[in-house]
Amino acid sequence: MKFRKIAILGAGLLGASFAFAAKSCGLCGRISAWSRSESTREKCSRLPNIFDTVRSEPEEAAEDADLTVICVPTENIPELAAKIAPSLKEGSLVTDVGSVKGKICRLCSESVGAFGARFVGSHPMAGSEKIGIDFADEKLFNFRPCFVTPLSESDECAAAAVSEAWRALGMRVYTVSPQLHDAIVARVSHLPHLAATLVCDVAADFDMNLLPYSGPGFRDTTRVASGSPQIWESIVADNRDEILSALGDFSSRLDALIGAIKSGDKGGVSSALKKAKAFRDKL
Repeated sequence: MKFRKIAILGAGLLGASFAFAAKSCGLCGRISAWSRSESTREKCSRLPNIFDTVRSEPEEAAEDADLTVICVPTENIPELAAKIAPSLKEGSLVTDVGSVKGKICRLCSESVGAFGARFVGSHPMAGSEKIGIDFADEKLFNFRPCFVTPLSESDECAAAAVSEAWRALGMRVYTVSPQLHDAIVARVSHLPHLAATLVCDVAADFDMNLLPYSGPGFRDTTRVASGSPQIWESIVADNRDEILSALGDFSSRLDALIGAIKSGDKGGVSSALKKAKAFRDKL
């Protein structure tokens, strides 16, 4: 598969990495980019071997594209999709990289579908706590999982094409419904981020500076807490119900662990530790 033209809307870490990887593997002939940030657009312009054209308006970048990839914060994706919809080529594909899918897939499918394009949601699990085009990496997607989330069986052909694009970039693709996606990532992505946030909060509120005493375990456990607060505020709001469900499960297990420690129940503590180790060792 090869696309004649791909449009990247939002040339940050994921968008720019997609462009680097797409050119490297020959997924497309030309790439057109847009970014809300003028400084990012200037950086794209200094990479003519990657970005063939850089536009100041998203509609201009998406015009005549065979595949448009929306790489902006989740709260902005439906609005941007609606804005570019009249400029999309009939029959073209639109996808995104948002980490919440239910609302995005519904709204974007409606807006771009009204103009003859097809929207299929995506979520590449390949981010970083670092953001921006300066950290772009053509190998960012290698061997990482990627969700593709068609709304219905009628999107099967479009979903297959989007899936092949991600596979070309080296990803392991899983096709699920938007609802199942949101339930999964609430537990493997959103809950860990919030847990890391609270670990940092507890350490930060101690009556002395604990950072000089922290080792690799603390750094590994809390790495994701360095993610953009603005992006994560949007994620929490958009996936509220599934995150609350995951936090409820976490809270009940935390209460059980606290109870076992208080009562001196070594067996209860040991059981929790062993179960966690067995699960983690499978990664």
